[in-house]
Amino acid sequence: MHRLFSLPLLRISIVLAFIMLFGPQAAWPFSISEPKAASVHQAGAYISVALELGNLPGVTKVNYFLYREDEDMLKALVEEKLVLVSTAKHTPPFGGKVLLPKEAMGTYRLLAVAEQGGRQSKVALQAIFDEVLIMIVPEAELLAIDFQTNKPLRFGRAGGVRVYDQLDALGTIFQLPVMGEFSDGVTRAIRWHNTGTTYLSGDESVITVNQDGVLRLAGNGATVLTVKNREQVTTLDILVEVNDEPNQPPVADPGKPQSVLAGARVTLNGLMSYDPDGGSLQYHWAQVRGSKIPLLDPYSAQAKFLAPFVSEERTFRFTLRVTDVKGADSQPTAVDIIVSP
Repeated sequence: MHRLFSLPLLRISIVLAFIMLFGPQAAWPFSISEPKAASVHQAGAYISVALELGNLPGVTKVNYFLYREDEDMLKALVEEKLVLVSTAKHTPPFGGKVLLPKEAMGTYRLLAVAEQGGRQSKVALQAIFDEVLIMIVPEAELLAIDFQTNKPLRFGRAGGVRVYDQLDALGTIFQLPVMGEFSDGVTRAIRWHNTGTTYLSGDESVITVNQDGVLRLAGNGATVLTVKNREQVTTLDILVEVNDEPNQPPVADPGKPQSVLAGARVTLNGLMSYDPDGGSLQYHWAQVRGSKIPLLDPYSAQAKFLAPFVSEERTFRFTLRVTDVKGADSQPTAVDIIVSP
């Protein structure tokens, strides 16, 4: 999967005229050759990055970004995710060394974005990207698992204490903040399954939990959640006392995958999402693959964007989460948009 910068609407006519003048553009290879996809790296270490540029003209620099695998690019600050800016003067050209965060653990997305310029370049008004998923692991020993919550964890009116009383309906979800204490003195977030963490609810009629530590309130009562990672095991007592009116979680439907041409107006269609209880929905679109695209109406059923101009076929992935009137959330569901020159 690859990346490019989107262009302001005012420049679209310029790009169209540019393409008409020079005709169809050749596909210029641009790919990350190092690190390899699915390679494993140590947290806090430097890794080498390198590109295959082919004869791609007009590249002035390449920016590298590091995101957690399913992190929403629309909410993340670009400045905080930038890990390297490289030019032709670097070794290797447009590559170099990237320092992995010492607190990182799990699957991350390394994204390389080329910036181009120069009046002599036929692709001067285009941008090109590539991305790979890598695994980051600490060599340090996991000493203990803890939760950044009150203990026991109470929802609603449990025990007369309003701890998470904003979650006052069945079907609502809560992302459990699970932390690992390691022998190198670093505390790392280990909620996600790709960090090696597993979960077991003692009573799924009270709490269900998915593989990434997202709890769903299923019914009133008490239960125990067991969490494991490496050789460490810990438990968390949970008490739920919320409005017991039946409430089924909604279902997100982001529509079918689409193949579109660069410059096309694209609509992400979530109108087929529904609430089994017949209520209205709120919509939350996120972007988790490809270059960051200005998305219009990300909190509506039909979000829109302008497909960026590309020199090669590129894939952009979006997820949709819907919320019902009582606060119950669906699981995020993904859809791919493939953009061709």
